[in-house]
Parts: sequence; structure tokens; C-alpha cells
Amino acid sequence: MRYIADLHIHSLFSRATSKTSHLQGLAAWAAVKGIQVVGTGDFTHPGWLRQIAENLTEAEPGFHRLKPERCAVPDGLLPPGVQVDISTLRFVLTAEISSIYKRGGAVRKVHNILFAPDLASVRRINSVLAGIGNLEADGRPILGLDSRDLLEIVLENAPQGFLVPAHIWTPWFSLFGSKSGFDAIEECFGDLSHEIFALETGLSSDPDMNRLISALDRFTLISNSDCHSPAKLGREANILTTGFDFPSLREALRRPVSDSGEQRFAATIEFYPEEGKYHADGHRKCGVSMEPPATRQAGGICPVCRRPLTVGVLNRVMELADRDVPRYPPGAPKVHSLVPLAELLGEMLDAGPATKGVTGAYGRLIRQYGSELALLLTADIGTVADETSPHLAEAIERVRSGRVIRTAGYDGEYGKIRVFSEEERRSFGGQRLLFGEIAAARPTRVRRVRAERPGALKEAQTEGAARVLNPEQQAAVTSLASHILVKAGPGTGKTHTLVQRVVRLVREGQTPCTVITFTNRAADELRDRLVAELRPETAVFIGTLHGYCLRWLRREQPGLQVAGPEQRRRLLRLHDPGMSEDELADLERQLHDFLEKTEDAAVPPPALVPYFTRLRGDGLIDIDQVVPAAQALLREDGAAAAAMRMGTGHLLVDEFQDLSESQYRLILTLAATSPVFAIGDPDQAIYGFRGSSPRWFFQFASDMAAEQHVLRRNYRSGAAIVAAAGALIAHNRRPESRIGNEAASAPPGRLHEICVDSSSDEAAFLVRRIESLIGGSSHREIDRLGSGGDAYALGDIAVLYRTGRQAEPLARELAEHGFPVQVVDLRPFYLTGPTFELYLWVLLAAGRLDGAGLLALLGKEKGIGGATLSRVEQLLAGGGEDPWPVVLAGRSALPAGAVSRLAEMDALLGRIRESAAGKGLVPALRLAVAHHSLSEDNEEIVRLLRMAETFGSSLSGFADHLQRYSDSVVYDQRADAVTLMTLHAAKGLEFRAVFLVGVEEGLLPLAPRGRLSPEEEAEHLEEERRLFYVGMTRAREILCLSHARSRFMDGHASARQPSRFLREIPGSYFTSLDGPPSSRRRKSAGRQLSLF
Repeated sequence: MRYIADLHIHSLFSRATSKTSHLQGLAAWAAVKGIQVVGTGDFTHPGWLRQIAENLTEAEPGFHRLKPERCAVPDGLLPPGVQVDISTLRFVLTAEISSIYKRGGAVRKVHNILFAPDLASVRRINSVLAGIGNLEADGRPILGLDSRDLLEIVLENAPQGFLVPAHIWTPWFSLFGSKSGFDAIEECFGDLSHEIFALETGLSSDPDMNRLISALDRFTLISNSDCHSPAKLGREANILTTGFDFPSLREALRRPVSDSGEQRFAATIEFYPEEGKYHADGHRKCGVSMEPPATRQAGGICPVCRRPLTVGVLNRVMELADRDVPRYPPGAPKVHSLVPLAELLGEMLDAGPATKGVTGAYGRLIRQYGSELALLLTADIGTVADETSPHLAEAIERVRSGRVIRTAGYDGEYGKIRVFSEEERRSFGGQRLLFGEIAAARPTRVRRVRAERPGALKEAQTEGAARVLNPEQQAAVTSLASHILVKAGPGTGKTHTLVQRVVRLVREGQTPCTVITFTNRAADELRDRLVAELRPETAVFIGTLHGYCLRWLRREQPGLQVAGPEQRRRLLRLHDPGMSEDELADLERQLHDFLEKTEDAAVPPPALVPYFTRLRGDGLIDIDQVVPAAQALLREDGAAAAAMRMGTGHLLVDEFQDLSESQYRLILTLAATSPVFAIGDPDQAIYGFRGSSPRWFFQFASDMAAEQHVLRRNYRSGAAIVAAAGALIAHNRRPESRIGNEAASAPPGRLHEICVDSSSDEAAFLVRRIESLIGGSSHREIDRLGSGGDAYALGDIAVLYRTGRQAEPLARELAEHGFPVQVVDLRPFYLTGPTFELYLWVLLAAGRLDGAGLLALLGKEKGIGGATLSRVEQLLAGGGEDPWPVVLAGRSALPAGAVSRLAEMDALLGRIRESAAGKGLVPALRLAVAHHSLSEDNEEIVRLLRMAETFGSSLSGFADHLQRYSDSVVYDQRADAVTLMTLHAAKGLEFRAVFLVGVEEGLLPLAPRGRLSPEEEAEHLEEERRLFYVGMTRAREILCLSHARSRFMDGHASARQPSRFLREIPGSYFTSLDGPPSSRRRKSAGRQLSLF
């Protein structure tokens, strides 16, 4: 069977991809292009894998089709008038992995495509990879995994699967890339090199170039689009004439010609390689493009900026080539070099490929010829000339024969392929281009700048990094001051500035560097942003302050473990089992005050001595003791302190406004020997309940005579939103904290105040407005708001509120109207509600559950009461890493009912472990769901089960992941859902449209608990104002502030008053919700040429 396959694509879960890159979108555009088989891409992402499993069913071995009920093509997806049948399209399970690792003394960055024969194989692969890196972060995950080891994982978990190195010549991320690749296959894959049988050439090279290298003779060369938008499918593809299933596809790629002489792999469809964005050498920023001889003459240095050029694919191929002309092995697939139809039409109509005129012409041609590739590859030229346009026929004939004009791409800039010369276009003009005669174009290459002609070069770019850093950011990044304090308002590029500061220090050899964040997730995100620019072995520590301190404490005390809040309470009770809850709370307050506010933590109060004695005996440290203990280590001034200071080097602290007193004291102690770069925003200090205070932000400037910088340009929010937020926060004290942000974005932003009668009316308003923003739940229309003019996706919209209690009625109302939602709180969702039991079972089954967690789990069991739990506590007093065997060994001391219950739990634990190993985590966790009589329809349980899918059968991997991110907000930015979250959880995020609900007295500002002194009340009000400020500045384009005259909460309705904060925002910043959008003059349409 003859079919066309594009096997390397990306889904909507990959970064920088179209939101239409869903299965239906891919299938529809594949039909338009004339493609029969498409790779799914991204099967490592749990969200995409879930869509694959829900939408596809196996049709032939390893080939999947859309289920009949999932074959509808969304309205507006295709060009006007184009209708296709997507039921016959087949998908093959694929994914791309970005591996960044060190091998052979150099940093390697290689992309590889994985092919799997079935979903079971996919889940096995994912379970292993999930233990190595975060598969949820991107459809193409970045893993610190050697390509050879990745291949081994594929072979072990999918014996019928295979791996193909992707776009093998791309400079930065490929097998042979000039920046971080290898010179030979064997250097990359070692003893498993024989398992590699195909290579993807990429857009910037073609088979002719690859066949200049004899070492590649044994490999099949394949071509794929690597598209991030369905409309880009088929720009490169493969034509096969073999069985229509996965085994036949694999064998055709392994051996294009069968033993009987049958040509199984017929041809590849190629870009002209010059059109690829890394074909030539050069510097895009400097406007310099060079041929390889000129690059060598210039010593690989850009003649404008004097920095190394980006060496392109052609140069790299010539470096490894051992032939002067290409030599193809017997039976090698033919090569068809094409230009995408939309580009041809754009040239003929002198318009962009996505313009209305071009898409209209494109749609008519698809209706006439069936598909794009049918027209470009097989349509009779005479028929095209007679029935459509002689000049379109001429253009297609020139493309097929290679008579095109080429301008090569370089350094990330796509090249250009044209069929008509400028002289031709000038001579014909207007309609004559379609009806006049055209001379045969000569195949030419546009002359590029050569090093020996410096007069032809553009003037040097003097701004350097200022193209990516504004002047304020640049000043902070390049400052040579010992101590630096940066005030970075919302949307001003705080993280970008911090990253570039680290990059500068490392590149200048100023290591080690220590970067402190406030959550593990923030640390991982920062690490991801640095990994592409720095070598993995660079001496940079990135982590939380607790992680940093434990790193040094454990050097002195290996095996030191942390006692969290639950374990703390258990150990405090051991000294006095009869202690009341009030007495326990009082003892915890004493402990907090001692650890947080006492300079010398060596001598605890008498009431706490037994607790600290117990900690030392069990090899534990209280979680709040970690920072003071590290400071005590420094004060000892011995060899450990010296090593800690030397190993810290440059200290960079993110979110500096969130420091507590003890944390600030540690930073000051380190600042005596380490340069400190502190960055944050005192107007976003919202964690007073954790002991944080913006006071330390201001005090650092005076304590350390820190050089101060201010980032003012808000690249996130429209001007009206920035101005309104600034007016609000100006009512707080400390005028020195006013950053005075300026909106750097062009859209003005819209600010609306909405008053409704009741909280139910507020929820109804949300439904109507969200439906309007997305163009209706049936997608029949698009409401283009703001200057951007783009439709809003569900993930562009957030609903923010002060307390978690406000979430449930809003989520219910949205869900009833068919809107998917994700509810996010400051604490991860799995630490509360019904998912908490499942979390504890995961930890227990993985051997990660501590004594406090076990007591919490036992407390959820029927038949185990307070008296039994007290006896269990006594059993656990003997210590031990795994408390479960301790309890089982001592169960004879427990009541008969509890013994029976423990036996049931132990049997369940065995079944969970067995099920996880044999069937995967989801079936295993369902056993715990049934045990606790929980509902599998509960949204949070569904969410946890979806997370578990990523880890396959790895209990330990899933447990480690859940524990690591237990300090972080769990928010999936790629979820196609409306986000509902507390204001605290929203910090650090942004959305195109934000609805801030419940802007009422008593809610925002929240009424304080208990009586406060005047100063305490003022501080409380200011933190509530900062919290409101944080919420306002999450919005990019639209901000709706709503309040109700009556609200139903805590079982009754009560009258409400608008928040005093609303009166602090000048009315001139608000606009009518239903007012007309700003009028914009439309450009006069140029004369369009007709193709027909």
C-alpha cells in the first residue's frame, strides 16, 4: 500500500504550539495535506497521553484511528469551504525527548524521537522517564539522560519500538549539531549504536548533503515536519509502499528494500534545505550570513560583534564529509523537494501565507485537487495550466524540477525559496503575472555577505544584550557591586533578570553560585531556564533555603532527616501524652518563637528540652530548626563553616520580600563573605502568616549598604490595569516601596467593576462572560476583545478569590455549563480532602511514610480511635525508618478490633503493591479509593489518578514527586480549563483575563481573627491590600472586579458592602463592560491578484 507519513509532530501540550494541535486538528490538516499516517508526538505528557487513550483506538497493529464518536472536525479549523473525512487517518505513537547531559568531556544536547507499538509500551517508558525528570512541564520534556541510556529504556520497555535521532544537524540540539553534538553515531550511542537504523535529516539539510558522508551509508534517511501547528504538516514527509501497520512501517524504515527486491520506502518529501533556519552560518542579530569558506576565513567570528558565529548545517556537513558528490546506497528512497503551497500562492499574490486572499485560494485548490501533496506531487502540469492557472502550473513545474531562487536561512531565521525573479515580477505586474508569458527562471542562490567584503556588512549592534534586557534589567545584571537589591514589580522580568545575572556570573568564571528560591517547583523552573544556557556540571546550586541549609548540615550529620509539623506534634506529645490541644498549641508557639526569634539556638527553654533531646536521638531536625542550625554552623567558624562559605560563592535570593526573621539573619551572616543579589517586590509580600515580612527587604539596603535597582517596565498588563494597581498600592505606608510601574505593552487593558445582587448572580455572570470571551461554548463565534483580537482559550482565564471557601459554588456553576475547571490552592490539592488518603497510601506503599503520616492514615480507618492511636504512638517511640513494620510487630498490644483492621490494611497494601507492579499505579490507587468508599468521579481524585498515569508502575517515583512538590502550588498551565485559585496561589502567574470575585468588606480585606492592636490592624490591612494588588496584576488584558450585595457563605446569606479598596482606585480607570472596543482604522486592502 502506498501512503504518506509525517512521523514527527508536536501536540498542544508542547511549548510554542498551536492550540489547534489536538488530535482532530492534526487529523483534519493531514487530510488536507494528503497524509495518511501521523505521529501523535508528545506521548510522554500525561495530559496528551490521556487524550490519546480517550480518543484513539487501535485499527491495525500499532496504527490507531479516531473513535467514530471523536471524528468531528471543529468549526473554523480549515480554510473556507474545505471539508475532509478524518476517520481514515492513522496515528502512530511517538514522542520527542530533549536530552542534556555530559559525555566525552563535553555537554551534549540531543533530541531523539521515540516510536512505540502500543499504549502499554508507552506507559512502561513513561514510568521510567518520570523518575528522571518532570514529564508534565512540556510535551517535549528536557531530561538529564544520556541518549544511549534513553535508547536502552526504549528497547527494554518497548522491544518492538525504536528510536530515531531527530533533525540531526540542528546546531544546538542534535546528534551532529555544531554546538553540542557528536562527530559519529558511535560516540553518542556506544554499544547500542547498532540499534539505530534511521536518521531524521531536518529542514536545513537534504539527502544530497547527508550522502556526502560515507559513515551514514548504512542509515535510512527520513524526513518529517516537526510541526508545531497542524497547518505545517507535510512540509517534510515520507512516502512508503508497504504494509499498513506499525511492524511494516518499522521494517520499511530499517530496510527500504526487502529481500525480494520490493521497494518499501519509496521517497521523502523535502524542504529545499536553504529554506531551513540553520542552513548557512551567521548571526541573525547582526544581519550577517556567510558561506562556509567565508566562515573559515573569518575564524568563525562574526565581523560585526566579534563573537562566535552560529555555524550552520551546510558548514557542519562539509566538516564531516568525505565525498565531493553524494553517493546513494542501492534502493535509497527518491527525493522530492517541494515548496509549501501557501508559500507559492503568497508569492504569486504578493501576500502573506495566512492572509485572507491566500487562504481562500488555497481552499479552492484543495477542493479542486483533493489535497496539497496531490497537487504539488502528482497533478498533471497541463491540466493545472488549463483548468486553474498557467502561472501556477509554471510555479509547480519549477519547484518539481528544482528551478527555484534560494536565499538561505541562518541562525534561526528561515530562508526563502522563490519561483519568480524580481525582474520577472517587475516586468509583468498586476494581472499580467497570471496571463503573461514567463521566461524560464534560472536556479540561483542569493549572494550572501562574505568576510572579505566588510563594507557590505550592516553596522554593528551596539546594544548587545539590551535586545533581550531593558536598560534597568541590564544595569542589575551587569552591576559589579558586592550587594545588590532589586525591586522588581509585577511583570517586569524578575526571573529573566535573575537568570541572566546567573548566566553572566558563570560565563565570567565567578562560581560557585547559590540561587535561593522559595519552593522546589520554582527551583525546578529556574533550573529549566538555565539548563539551555549553562553546562550541567556548572557549579550552581538552585534550591530552597531549607534545601541549601540541609545540604550543608548533612555533610556534618549524614542521614539527618526533617521532622515536619505532624511529626513535631507527635514528638511533643510523647513527653506528656495527656497534653490538651490548647497546651500543645502553646508549646508549638514557644517552639516557633524560640527558633524564629532567638539569636542563639543552643539552649532551648526547659519545656522544649525533651523535644530536642528526642530529635537528636532519632537523627531528626525540626523543619523550623533547619535555618537556625545552619546559621549556628556558620557561627562556629570552623572547617564546616569555611566550606559552607566557600561553597556558597555568589548568593542570589529570589522573592526576597518573603524572608522571615531567621532567614534574613542567615542571609546577613552569609553576606559577610558572599556577594548577595536580592530581588523581589515588597508590594507583593503576602505571606505574613508564615512569618514573612517586607521589613527585611528594606532593612537589607541599610544593613549592607546595598546598591539599589528598580525594574519599572511591566510587560504583562495593559496601561489601565497597571495604573489602577499602582493607585491602590500607593495607600500603603513605606513610600520608598513604590516602584511606579510603567506599562510596556501596547494594549491598554480593560478594568471593569461589576456589582450583582447575590453570589449566585456573580457565578452566573462569570458563566456568561467566559462564554462570551471564548466565543460561546459551541465555538460558533469569536468575541474579539482588546487590541489583540485573538479568541480566548479557557486556559487564558482565571477566577481569583480570597478564601478557598469561595471556590466550590463557582466551580459547580462553571461545570454545570460544561466548562472544565482546575481548582488551585496554596497547598497542593493532594494534601487536603479525599485525595489526602490516597497520598498517604502512595507513601506507605513506596516505603516513604513516616510515623506522623501513618497516624494520620490510621485515623482515617474505621475502628481505630483515639485510644488506639495513642498506643500506636507509644509503639512508634522506638523509632525506625519504616513505621509500618514496627506497628505490625507490636499489634498484640492493641485492641482486637484494631488488630483486625491492621490485618485488612496490610492485605490491601500487598494488593496495591502487586497491582502497581503488574497493572500500573491507576488500578492500584483505585483499590484505595474503593477501600475508603471514595467517588472516582471526584475531580481531585480524577486529577491525582491522571498524575499517576505519568509514573506507570513506579510507586517510588510517584511518591518522590508528590513529596518534592508538597511545598508548591500545583498548577498545570497547559490545562485546557478555567483556573480557579486563591489570591495567594495566583502569585507568580498571569492570565489574559482575570475575574477577581468577592471584592467585599470582610472578604477582601478579610476580617481579622480576634482583636488586634492599632499597629497590628494597620499591618493586616496593608497585607490585604498587597494581596489585592497581586490579584490585580495577574491580568494582562481584562480585569473584572465583582462584588455582591448579598453572599451565601457558611450556611447563611448576609448583606455585603463593597471593599474599601475599590474606593482607592480612581473611577477614570474603569470602563463599561459592554462598551464598544477601541476603534481601529483598517489598512486599505491592496489589489489582490486572482488565481482563477
